[in-house]
Amino acid sequence: MRLALPQPWEDLGHVADVGVRVRGASAEEALARLVLALAGLLAGNGRVEPEREERLSVRGGPGRALAAVALLREVLYRFATERILPAACEPVRIDEGGAEAVIAFGRWDAARHDGADVKAVTLHAARFERVGAEWIAQAVFDI
Repeated sequence: MRLALPQPWEDLGHVADVGVRVRGASAEEALARLVLALAGLLAGNGRVEPEREERLSVRGGPGRALAAVALLREVLYRFATERILPAACEPVRIDEGGAEAVIAFGRWDAARHDGADVKAVTLHAARFERVGAEWIAQAVFDI
């Protein structure tokens, strides 16, 4: 399954930070939506044109929440160092030991992208768990 921008996410209303919550039918879908929520924040929901794909694999844990945070931190690092952000995300796996996804990156454009100045992905309130028939994932970003 490959998801692309825009994707639904909820604002957690966190003071001085931005928190997002996403839902998915599978853990992988929730992971892709979490990556794209970060992209939407960075892009100000402006369209991102994919230019290249890259397979990102990170170690994480214990637990899926920390694996998701590790992947989000890698995505934010790419944005900070290369000015690229996700246009689409195809999750490969998320488990206790890490996360992996194929991400289509596009170039950040100041004329189109007026998003938040995300400085860090925090561990505060990180969540990634199955609730009933769906997966819920959330992250808080320092701005």
